[in-house]
Amino acid sequence: MYFLGIDWATEKHDLCLLDETGAIVQQMKIEQSNAGFERFEELVNRYGAANILFNIERSDGLLVDWMVAQGWAIHVTPSVVVAHRRPRRSKSDPSDAYLLAHLLRLRDPDCRPLTRSSDIVLHLRELARALDTTLADQRRLANRLSYVLYQYFPAANRLFAHVECLICLAFLETYPTPEEGRALTKHKLKQFLRSQNYRFMDRLDYIYDQLQVPMPSAAVSAGYVAQVKLLIPLLRQLHHTRSHLERELPVLFLTHPEAAWWKSFPGTRGPLTPARLLAWIGDDRSRFPNAETLQAIAGTAPVTRRSGKALHVEFRRACSHPTRKALDDFARQSVRYSAWARDYLDEQMGRGHSKARAYRALANRWARIIWTLWQRHEVYDEAKHLANRTRHGVATLKAS
Repeated sequence: MYFLGIDWATEKHDLCLLDETGAIVQQMKIEQSNAGFERFEELVNRYGAANILFNIERSDGLLVDWMVAQGWAIHVTPSVVVAHRRPRRSKSDPSDAYLLAHLLRLRDPDCRPLTRSSDIVLHLRELARALDTTLADQRRLANRLSYVLYQYFPAANRLFAHVECLICLAFLETYPTPEEGRALTKHKLKQFLRSQNYRFMDRLDYIYDQLQVPMPSAAVSAGYVAQVKLLIPLLRQLHHTRSHLERELPVLFLTHPEAAWWKSFPGTRGPLTPARLLAWIGDDRSRFPNAETLQAIAGTAPVTRRSGKALHVEFRRACSHPTRKALDDFARQSVRYSAWARDYLDEQMGRGHSKARAYRALANRWARIIWTLWQRHEVYDEAKHLANRTRHGVATLKAS
């Protein structure tokens, strides 16, 4: 048996092939190209694909997709594990490739077989990632717009619910300065709002009054106006992109054969929550051998450090942050529909925990429930869950 470590990079990849004794059989570099992949395939064919185990630092990317298509036995060792296993602080790509092969030869428990979700889940994951990126960009540019407005037109930040909403962007595009906003009559303001299909006309007087509040003028406002005009089309495009993704995600989610199972949980009534859970947890049950693995990867379980008499319980930072966010959102929504979840949250708050920590503890409890039912192919039943809690000595919860 041979062990092949692959240090992945953007333009090239370092390979190191070891035999069972740990001796280096071959080291080489390949480019991220057809020619490079052909050299890789020649190396594997020389020793036989069935006789080689592969170890790489990541589970996605063009190289990994190509290796999966070849049907090779791929293992994944996270880069943070490789960093901790290095015998010295110095680092090089060939030495990392050797270390990956060496760890696999030693059967290190962190060298885990690559798991692959279905094509629907992979598609759903990319859409969820695109939505998260869009939301982050929208928040960043909205904060920037709000900051610029505070420099010369602070009233504009108070006119509408969000500075990045379409009605606010349209207003700033038409009336970008406080002088133009103050010159509006109530009749013209009403006409503008109606032309934008604004639904909250009861706020007309409030908006008009805010525009009429006297404020000192900025010494130079032309530069601020130029920034606002640059930000408006960017935020408008992000709004449309977000709306498109928020419509597409639930539609794709419903095409998955387990969509109904995910929607059986309380707190998954919204269109995005169950889609995000499926996207980041996936549908490959071998990915999480036990509930603790899911809880650790999702970052809901804390890290416990013991040394002598010292005991420290710390927030888990190394985890899948999108999975943690999906479970946290689910936990926050579940308290509206689940009696035991509401009481569990209150119990955590009663212990003096912050709201964030209390929700994280609830998400941790939900992660175990989800894993258990997922492995058993059972649909969540609130009454059955409450009966199980009573049977195991947990106090019966009040109905909400």
